[in-house]
Amino acid sequence: MTESNRSFTVSKCTAKCDKAEGGRYKGKIPSQAARKAGRALLKSCKKRQLKFTLRETTQGSAHKEFTYSAIKVKLDKPQIIKRGNSTITVTHEYLVHAC
Repeated sequence: MTESNRSFTVSKCTAKCDKAEGGRYKGKIPSQAARKAGRALLKSCKKRQLKFTLRETTQGSAHKEFTYSAIKVKLDKPQIIKRGNSTITVTHEYLVHAC
């Protein structure tokens, strides 16, 4: 395979919400797409912890499945990021690990 982005979709999720399955996440490696999917799932399902399975949907791939767990952790001290004239306060961190 080349160094281009691979496509993944969420095939299974332990959270019971409308947006738990589906979606399209791209990354050069599965863990990169899993970080994006994990953050989106935790936000949309309003959960602190869940497990999900990504299935590769890239044309010509073997359509392997990869299972991950995602956790939303509150930071002890919020991070303040300044971009131009706006200020962004980061209060949570999203951790995604392979199962």
